[in-house]
Amino acid sequence: MSNLPAYFVMAWLELKNMFGSTYIVTPSDVPDMALEFPWWLRLAHVFNLLFMLLLIRSGIGIIGAHPRFYWSDDAIPGTEWLRTGDEERPTNIDKERIGGDDEQRRPTATEPVSEEATDGGVSTESAELPSPERSSGRTSKRVSKEKEGVWTAEDEADPYSSWLALPGKDNLGLSRHWHYWGVAGWLITGGLYVVLLFGTGQWDRLVPTSWSIFPQAIDALVTYAQLQIPEAAGYNALQQLTYFAVIFVLSPLMIVTGVLQAPAMRAHFPGWFSHIRQKVRSIHLLGMLAFVVFIVGHVSLVVAHGFSEEMAKILLGSADASHSLALALTAVWIGGAVAFLVIADRASLKWPMRTKKLLEIGLDSLLKRVFHHHTDIVDEESELQTSSEFARVNGKAPRNDDYRAHVAEDFANWRLTVGGLVENELELSLDELQELPRQSQTTRHDCIQGWTYVAQWGGVPVNELIDRCNPVEEAEWVVFHTLDEKWEEPDVDGYYYEAIRMDKATEQGTLLADEMNHEPLPIAHGAPLRLRLRTQLGYKMAKWVTHVEFVENFDDIGKGQGGWRDDVLNYFPNSADI
Repeated sequence: MSNLPAYFVMAWLELKNMFGSTYIVTPSDVPDMALEFPWWLRLAHVFNLLFMLLLIRSGIGIIGAHPRFYWSDDAIPGTEWLRTGDEERPTNIDKERIGGDDEQRRPTATEPVSEEATDGGVSTESAELPSPERSSGRTSKRVSKEKEGVWTAEDEADPYSSWLALPGKDNLGLSRHWHYWGVAGWLITGGLYVVLLFGTGQWDRLVPTSWSIFPQAIDALVTYAQLQIPEAAGYNALQQLTYFAVIFVLSPLMIVTGVLQAPAMRAHFPGWFSHIRQKVRSIHLLGMLAFVVFIVGHVSLVVAHGFSEEMAKILLGSADASHSLALALTAVWIGGAVAFLVIADRASLKWPMRTKKLLEIGLDSLLKRVFHHHTDIVDEESELQTSSEFARVNGKAPRNDDYRAHVAEDFANWRLTVGGLVENELELSLDELQELPRQSQTTRHDCIQGWTYVAQWGGVPVNELIDRCNPVEEAEWVVFHTLDEKWEEPDVDGYYYEAIRMDKATEQGTLLADEMNHEPLPIAHGAPLRLRLRTQLGYKMAKWVTHVEFVENFDDIGKGQGGWRDDVLNYFPNSADI
């Protein structure tokens, strides 16, 4: 064992002898590189800074909605490999409380209906929850309703400050808006950069052409570790290899893992993507961290190599250009990017609806065009999926008198009405609904917060209602109204609703579900009826549905944004497919 260090030294010297001691990309290696930084590369630097800051800060805002990361799409509390937020709340308690809400039963008509029952069927005043002391035989904890309330996935959110996230606080909807604009700008900038890199014949300034780059990159790394600068007229091997990896490996990885999180991808290609959302979400996070490490390292090397000289190259194209002018332009460049982010933060927090509508110009229709497509693939995913051990609850059940009365009667007098732009209005009891043709599907539920679970759902395809009510030709949207008064949001008026396009309503996988995992639908998950969509995010799947309305547009419903969360939380109105 004592000879191991000497062995590695000898092996390293042998590699250096085999490949040579220097690997430097110089202007002589690349023809017509009189300017080491041509105009298009300099512009790419300028815009890339802004778009990367947008992506990272808005990405942090998105993470804050569910700062837990898993490798399995079951996303079971306690299996996360990374968790931030309130570490004082044991994960096993999280799991027990969420599971408790899911496993409740409906009260019978002879049982009294408590406030806790309509919170999900579990009285938290008497719910016995596991504690860290249980394994040692001590008495388990009891969580009071006043202190904790019924646990939902929204309680797992840990929104970050505007100093870190864009726009920060509890603004998942606007964080997604800004993220998509960052993606659009970053893709355009990167695409033009790559085209010009190869179109001008300067690709070999980044693309390695010899295996000798690997030992020489290690050589450069050792030199940096000794707080010295490798001698080079251009990029040293470590720089070239790093830039190549960031542009041609890490960047495509981020694009792919971003797209694969879309429920539309799983719905259209279940054989490929039905089990990987949490994996790609985790890889996407690691990719973001890799970008942060690269940026810190890149800036550090710019400073180490001589800040004013390097900025002259980056902004003016030559180390011989005016260093004073380069530093002045650097201040304007960085100051402008910071000013833009500050304005974006303030505008998003002060005028969220105006900011949302501004950011949707062009982008919302683009997302719809790319991800919003009709699909009738159902059976393939059902054959591939197995229901998760439990399913998270999101949102709290209604507390209004109408809903409590229905719960007390076990929904015996619940009626689903269908109207609007239809030739035949309908009013159906639960028994009448259950006599219609039914469908069962096992599919993954994708929440906009980031968590997932798999469950079996049974119910009536919305297509069956469409066949019976005969919507008129002008009907382009289907609105699902509920008895959910959102009592947990006392400052917001109106009942929860969601609108989906007619093409989504006619998909084979769109159900009004009254069954979950072969049992009657739990109260916490929307009893007696909830909407189920395979191709969109969970917030579109309205729970406690009581009325279906066919309309030409939703301008006069709520705030005219296409759903309660679109109205209040600034989500996208036309596309929930990503």
